[in-house]
Amino acid sequence: MKKTALSFLTGIILLVTLCLFPLSAYAAETVSVSIPVEIEGGGTAIVITEVNCPLPEQTSLEVKDGATENINIVLSVPGDYTYTIKADSQDESYYTPEYYTARVAVRTINGELTASVVLTKADSDYKPDACVFTPSEKPSEKATETTSPTQSANSAPVSRPQTGDDSMLDVYLLICIAASGGLFLLAVVYLVSTNRMLDRK
Repeated sequence: MKKTALSFLTGIILLVTLCLFPLSAYAAETVSVSIPVEIEGGGTAIVITEVNCPLPEQTSLEVKDGATENINIVLSVPGDYTYTIKADSQDESYYTPEYYTARVAVRTINGELTASVVLTKADSDYKPDACVFTPSEKPSEKATETTSPTQSANSAPVSRPQTGDDSMLDVYLLICIAASGGLFLLAVVYLVSTNRMLDRK
């Protein structure tokens, strides 16, 4: 009985170790990307993140006139992430383009994380090397009222909650299911072994 119980406990410890070790080793690896931003006349760059996207080091960044500042984002989980970069200023200036979209793709290649960034100008397929904002006249209210439904649908994305949660729930769920199945099998083996020992007696 003691040997069977010891084997059962050892199996549980090994199963828990196998479940936790890949997570700790996986979380230790990170990759970073930088998104350059320029604002003519100076201003503040604002980063709007989609749900479940890792937060950048700064959600707002001061950019001086003639300077280029980088929005830095550290990622540790493979996936596709989308960020919206807008320009703001204290004097309520209007900038064109209204925003840029940064799509970050994180992949695991040969056991190492890699990341690539694709920038696109607002509502277009143009892919610049940096987010460059220039002051311009604010659209009149009449022009806004006569905007077509298609144009309204393509307007700048609305800010979403910045949860900072970059975990992959599917992976954790699968690990929990595998762990539960393993514990169930160990329990069955333990009961069968116990019954056999009792029958021999």
